[in-house]
Parts: sequence; C-alpha cells; structure tokens
Amino acid sequence: MIRKYFFPEELGRNIIWVMLSGFFLKIGAKENSFGQIKMPKDHYLFDLDQIDLDENYLKYNNLHYIFLDGPVHYLEDERFKKIKKKVNIYYVGKLNNFWKKIENAYPLFSNDLNKNIDIVRETEKKFPIFFKKYYLKKFFTTINNIRKINLSYNHIFGEKKYVYYGYIKPSKNHLKKYQQILNLDLNEIETFFGYKNSFQNLDEKLKYICSLKNILINQYIKFLPYINELLLFMIRYAICDHLKNIKNFYIHDGLGGENNYNAYEMLFGKQHIYLDFGSKVGFDKIYPRQALLQFSNRKSICFNLEENFVFKDINSSNLYLKEKIDEFFLKLNIKS
Repeated sequence: MIRKYFFPEELGRNIIWVMLSGFFLKIGAKENSFGQIKMPKDHYLFDLDQIDLDENYLKYNNLHYIFLDGPVHYLEDERFKKIKKKVNIYYVGKLNNFWKKIENAYPLFSNDLNKNIDIVRETEKKFPIFFKKYYLKKFFTTINNIRKINLSYNHIFGEKKYVYYGYIKPSKNHLKKYQQILNLDLNEIETFFGYKNSFQNLDEKLKYICSLKNILINQYIKFLPYINELLLFMIRYAICDHLKNIKNFYIHDGLGGENNYNAYEMLFGKQHIYLDFGSKVGFDKIYPRQALLQFSNRKSICFNLEENFVFKDINSSNLYLKEKIDEFFLKLNIKS
C-alpha cells in the first residue's frame, strides 16, 4: 500500500507510537535518506499490522515483537503463537501480575514522564526525515478531521476546554465478549454503560465497580487480563459520564473507531488541556496517547491508578478509587 511509504508507516500504521517510546534508539536503528527505518544487522521487527507470519524472520537472531493492546493482545495473537524462535516482547498495558510470567517481556515505554520527554526529543534529532514525513501525515489527518465540521471548528477555533477524545463506552459486541468470558450479567453491565437506564451518580458507579471487581477476582482470576480491561473501561466511563455535562469540558466517545476523531495527531488544538485517563489496557503512566501529547507539547492532566487497586478488598478499593478521583477533580477545579 503506497501510504506505507508516503507516510512513515512501512512497519505499521502506528509505528510513530513505537518511535516515541525510544525503542529504535535503544536497539541502534537508523533511518535512510527516505526516512525509512533501518534495523541493525541481524535484528527483525515484526510488522505491527500484518496478520500472517512472514517466514523471513527465520533469517534473523534478534527478534522483536510489540503488543500495543496489552495482555489480551498477547493471549489472542495467533501470528505470535506460530513463531518458532526466541523473541523479545515489548508491551503497552502494564499488568505485572501477568507479564512477570512471560519470558523476555519488557514495557515499551518508560514509566517516568520527564525521562520520556527527553527520549522523545532525542528521537526527533536522530530520525529527522522520519518526522518530516510524520508532519505530513499530521497535515492530512487534520484535513481528514475537518470533514467533521462541528467537532473541528470547536477543536481548532473554540475557547480553551478540558478535552478528551477516546474509546469510552465498549460496544455491545465488546461487552458480549466480556460477558462470555467472565460470566457477567449482560443486562446489568449494559445498564452500567448507559445502554439501558443508567446508574444515577458517580458514587453508585464506583461502588458497583468495586463490588464487581471483588467477585471477578475471587472467581475468575485466571482471566485477569480481561478483568483488568473491563475495570479500566468502567472507571473511564464513570468519570467521563460525570464530566461530560460540566461547563468547559468536552468529552467525545469514538465508539471503538466508528466515530473516531484523531485530535492527538492534528496540527491544531494547543489551547486545550487534554484529559489523560491512562492506557485502556493496563496501568501505564506513559503509553501511546500520552507520548503523542508530549511530542506535540500539549498540556495534559493525568488520572492514574496503581495495579494493586485490582487486588484490594471492596472497602479499601472503593476508598482508594474515590481518593484518586478526588485528587483528579481537584486538579480540574471541580467537586466530585
């Protein structure tokens, strides 16, 4: 596909995420005169987008495989299961309880915000042509977004707001998948996510999250990656649902790509403050969206939880969750 060479995407459409992690700096990769990434001798990175296994990997001894969608991506990736040689794994979706059991698995991003800013700036200097091509992609992303006239007008010309554009409410098909794996009450979980009569207030939602978490951890711990994803979805939805009608906030649900608005790779929108709810697949402080915000010098306010939240009892987890949300809201100058 020609865009893979016109834009810096020859290793996958979201290779910019990997670039901003410092991965290519770490392994000693370079760029050619066309801005294409040249791996060091005897190193092979599996294409981010390919589904079928390219047997060319067998010629190399230093193999690198990247999971951008967390532990569930690892569990469900059929291509990865076919690899017959030792491979280094780099992941987004911090869940130490899971990844510590996986051989040669490392976080893709640093967990230090300031350190990652330095990595981003150093990477820009090392791969200047790649980033010139990426700015071209940002230009076309901006043009493409303008088709959504109202969204783009408010984002580009609107007054300063707290904004969030993301996958907030899982689709019904996504919920059915969780329901089948975790034996959920589908009617109850659809009610939580507002597909039916929704829960009335934030406190009620938080109590439900912590109660459900306790049941799932006690009964279905072997499906921890799926429990983790569902809980992070629920927390993000609960907070966004609370904020969406408050003045000076704009919350846009991309509906899992059906209504996507890629504000994070546009040329405009620096007047806004971006809400960051962390990775949807783990407890990463830095993940692709945060790295894009750093790269574009966008201001952000972060909401982060620690992994031990998952294993707290009902009362402790409810108290912890309320405290973290109160801290987040205090930064936003609103009451919970």
